[in-house]
Formats: sequence, C-alpha cells, structure tokens
Amino acid sequence: LDLTVPEHSIFGFIGQNGAGKTTTMKTVLGLMKADAGDIFVNGEKVVYGQTDTNRHIGYLPDVPEFYGFMNPMEYLRFCGEITGLKQPQLDERCRELLELVGLGGEKHRIKGFSRGMRQRLGIALALVGDPKLIVLDEPINGLDPQGIAEVRETIEKLNKERNITFIISSHILEELFKIATNYGIIHNGNLLQELTKEELMKKCSERIELKTDD
Repeated sequence: LDLTVPEHSIFGFIGQNGAGKTTTMKTVLGLMKADAGDIFVNGEKVVYGQTDTNRHIGYLPDVPEFYGFMNPMEYLRFCGEITGLKQPQLDERCRELLELVGLGGEKHRIKGFSRGMRQRLGIALALVGDPKLIVLDEPINGLDPQGIAEVRETIEKLNKERNITFIISSHILEELFKIATNYGIIHNGNLLQELTKEELMKKCSERIELKTDD
C-alpha cells in the first residue's frame, strides 16, 4: 500500500468491508505494526506502540463510546484534562468546539443522544488536541439522512475554516462523492487507484444523446 494524503484535502478511503481500511488507519495511528515500510505524519515517522505523531492526529472510530452519564461539556472537559489542557483555556476550548459541531448549549446526558449527535460529539473530541489531521472510520455508517447531512456539514466547515486534513473511510460511495476532494481505492490490502475528484468524475462520466421529435 503506497499512498499520499494531500494537506488540507478531504481524502475518501474507499473499499468494501474487509478491504483493509481500518487496518491502514490503525497502522497510521501506531496501534498496529506495519509488515514493512514507513509511514510519515506531518513529516514525522510513525513508530508502532509510540504516540508522538498522534499529537497531530484526531481519531474517531466507527463506533465511538462515551460516558453516558455526562453531558457534552463535562465529557470534553474530562478528556481535555487528560490531554493536559488547563483552566481557563480548557473551558474556552470545549465551548468553542461544541459550538463548532452544533452542540453548543446542549446540556442533556450523552446517553440520550442520537447517533448523529454522538458522531458530532466524537468529531469535537477529535479536535481537542488541535490536530492537523482527523481520521474518521465509517463516520456515517448507520446514520439517517439528517445525521449524514449534519456530519457532512461539520467536516466541510472544519476543512474550509480550519484547513484540517481529513481521511474518511467508507463503503458508501455516494456520500464520499459529495464531500471528498481526493480518493484512494483499496481492495484486499492493495491500493488500486489514487485520484482527484476531477479525475474520478471524468472516469465516471457518460455521454448520453437525447433525440426528440419536434
């Protein structure tokens, strides 16, 4: 597998279930050991079992878990403390991120959240460390149309306003076509093709002639 994710892009990582998308992402995060070769994040080499490069990365797994008895502010504050953020910067940062993902002022317990709300909270959590890269593993899987739209709008906003680079894995092609700027197509652990949105559109375009009688 040999690919490059351009800075400030939304990189759609496409492949069927079992193609190797999650394995690739966990290897980038240093959670799994590569069989061979090197991985670099922001110019720094990823080392299995070490987390130095993860200070550049925010990660949202396909099924995020939260403490349901907390509200969003309590949960982000808890996670921010773990990362070393101190007051008053901590509360200011948490409020900013919740506003950014559309959960500002939300005081309900997380256990009552819809899946779309949980995904947006997960994106806010991925942003706590002010990352340059966010890795999202199947972020829209199982969402209803409204939830998909909410997550899509959040990603587009972060990409445009914060210049954050995204890697998004999915087998839902229609949604990736709407949001991604670049694509990598993986099959059985091999990269079949790497291309821009414009290149993909050219490959997928068809010419249709319509003839009508006056």
